[in-house]
Amino acid sequence: MVSGQKTLHAIDTAIVRARNDLSKASILPAKISGQLVALRREESLALSKISRLRLDLIAAGEDEQKLGSVDRQAAKLLAAHERSERRLAIKAEQIEDKILELEAQRRAQEKAVTAAITAYDKKAAACQKKLLTDPDYTTLISKADNFDAMSERAEAKLVVAREDEQDKGAPYREDGFFTYLQNRSYGQKDAKGWALTKMLDGWIARLCNYQSAAINYRRLQAIPARLETHLERLQDQADEAREHLQKREQDMLISQGVEKARQDSLKAQSQLEKIDAKIAAQEDKHLAVRNEQAALTAGQSGPYAEAIKLLSRALAAKDRPGLNVLAAQTASPDDDRAVAILSDLRKQSFELEQDQNQASKLLKKQQTSLKELENVRRKFKKNRYDTPFSQFPNADLISALLGQALIGALSGDDLWNQIRRAQRTVSRSTNNDFGGIDWGEAMRLPRGNNRSGGRSNRQGRSSSRRSTSRGSSRNMSKISFPKSARRSGGFKTGGGF
Repeated sequence: MVSGQKTLHAIDTAIVRARNDLSKASILPAKISGQLVALRREESLALSKISRLRLDLIAAGEDEQKLGSVDRQAAKLLAAHERSERRLAIKAEQIEDKILELEAQRRAQEKAVTAAITAYDKKAAACQKKLLTDPDYTTLISKADNFDAMSERAEAKLVVAREDEQDKGAPYREDGFFTYLQNRSYGQKDAKGWALTKMLDGWIARLCNYQSAAINYRRLQAIPARLETHLERLQDQADEAREHLQKREQDMLISQGVEKARQDSLKAQSQLEKIDAKIAAQEDKHLAVRNEQAALTAGQSGPYAEAIKLLSRALAAKDRPGLNVLAAQTASPDDDRAVAILSDLRKQSFELEQDQNQASKLLKKQQTSLKELENVRRKFKKNRYDTPFSQFPNADLISALLGQALIGALSGDDLWNQIRRAQRTVSRSTNNDFGGIDWGEAMRLPRGNNRSGGRSNRQGRSSSRRSTSRGSSRNMSKISFPKSARRSGGFKTGGGF
């Protein structure tokens, strides 16, 4: 078994690695972007050379003037692009340093939280042990358990009664004459129909012995209703007994000075949660900077995008066949070589664009992996899986899962589901319900996997009561009623005479 804190630290390590991978991945698109702009400038220079050699055929050197201006402007934009890249890289590094500083603060606070929870748990356990020597307290436990047991038995009886009402009442409801007389409220003050129809209803009722059957049917329906009322009363009494028990525990905890330990635990946890909130805020800033950096290096925004557009417009009209025709009209081989160089540059440019697309995809993949790991860590902390009462069965399993998440073979949702299923809550010195929910909160028990079952009554309310496990309580057995023990019966007319 591995503790929840060590599991969280493994996630921390994976996130640091993901950030490093992201930093490395962000360098490649930037390098390719610089190479692409450099190639565009070389293309511009090659075209300028062709223009200079063709001044007698190309009108008044307009191309030379135009390409020279474009080249100078592109150089300025590229310099601005490099400054923007450096600014974002420095900003990202500063945020990462801040995150590392906050995570170091969290490690220190984790120790403070563990110490506060352990001290509180021990003092509460000592208080509970002392309280168990009080006869009045053990009487309260027995009373609460007895009401819980009676409620469970009454609930079991209610289930049987409802099933009996469905089984035994079916022949009544399936009989046409009985259903007809029921719908007309025969024998009641609000019976429907005129005098003649009522007389005919009476004739039908006498033939099929409806009055006796109606009495039996009402009794059959009344049993579940009475049991529901009885169950609700027992549940109210159980609630009251549980409240008295928890009140006695809370009074004892306060009188024994455990309240201060509880407050210290809550305060330490509050500080931990504040640090987590700061880490989350810095992670959001880091993600925003990395997104801006990715858009910049991919040529989607900023000076680099303007440079590419500027050079692309200048070169768009210069196709290879047209340049070959112009070069063939001169005796000098210089412009032929310039055309060949230009063709080779354009080929290199195309290959670099493909490399840039791949580098951008890799960068996006690294961004996704980091974001998902950070989300998993936030859920881990939110569910308190880093508490001293949380454990995981296998450290190697967690490491393998994190490794798959880092390479993108496992999504963040799948990783979280695996972690959630693997988490186990270990026992502590005091009972989970000792002193009530408010007192138990200071123990920082894990959330999510620790749902307490409740019982529902006919109003649909849910009770949070659970049977006590305190030292002097005795186990109360549940009662179940097999279907084979029920008797059949009902109004069986077979649909008529």
